[in-house]
Amino acid sequence: MTETETNNETAQNPQNVYELMENDAGEIMVLIFAGEGKPVNPTFYLNEKEKLIEITRSKNDIVLIEGLQPDTIEKIKNLKTLYICEMKYNENPEAENEIVNAYAAALKKKAIEPQNELLKAEASQEETLAEKARKARENLLNKNNSNN
Repeated sequence: MTETETNNETAQNPQNVYELMENDAGEIMVLIFAGEGKPVNPTFYLNEKEKLIEITRSKNDIVLIEGLQPDTIEKIKNLKTLYICEMKYNENPEAENEIVNAYAAALKKKAIEPQNELLKAEASQEETLAEKARKARENLLNKNNSNN
């Protein structure tokens, strides 16, 4: 798999080009032009609905890889690690590209929405109340049976 993509809205800027490559082991690497600063605890998230990869280079630096093809999404959604290679941008197309950063980004699970957490907490409380009621009934039945 080799896929070169651009965001249609920013296609005029050659720095917005990326390339996805897969090796024989099924590992996938994203080639992008280097961002500002060094990555700190990089992670990635695949948004299947929006057909994009969200790469978090650091707390306030997120890179979006947009316009993913369906077969690419299928391969990426099984990954736990995405390899990133950031190249220095050269305006001269004949100049050799220099690797600025190369790193592995771990899969980041999106946080559960607060509403879902609240529903889970309520369900847990209901189960706890139901369990308490069941035990209370059981105790009453046991007392009644031991009195007879």
